[in-house]
Amino acid sequence: MNKNKKNHILLELGVIAISFGALLLLLYFVMVVSFQNGAVSTDLTMRLAEQIARRIFEQPTGDQIETTALMIRFGAHLGLFFVVGFVTTFVSMVVFRRYYRILGVIGAGAVCYVLAYYTEYYKQFVEGRHFQQSDAALNWYGSVMGIVCMVASYFLNRLLVKLS
Repeated sequence: MNKNKKNHILLELGVIAISFGALLLLLYFVMVVSFQNGAVSTDLTMRLAEQIARRIFEQPTGDQIETTALMIRFGAHLGLFFVVGFVTTFVSMVVFRRYYRILGVIGAGAVCYVLAYYTEYYKQFVEGRHFQQSDAALNWYGSVMGIVCMVASYFLNRLLVKLS
């Protein structure tokens, strides 16, 4: 085997290992955040909501703070799972090549769907937390947006390479 080919294979294996490592760290972070005690999670969200509401309104009312907290919660679900969908799809596209990439994207979607539902389902076993179907849907929608963005960036990259 020639030296360049061997270096190329080692580089690919390194990229795959780093990608898997980053994905595992991300999934660990999702689990830690998802399984926080209800009081801790609510307290953190409300403190952040109060700070944001004070920057938006001179004297925020309780309803304005509650609405801000709700938007933070929605944004957190969508944003966190957007990253999960994007990274999971990236890893699947690194691992699967050529025509098998579609299987990787489908697999990434399946992993994201299970994770979106799993994190909400198991919250009912955490003190002060409960299952909400709407949160599971937000998780899934965030994942789908991440998957779509990763696939779109892949095709855009391929188009730009062909045009150059």
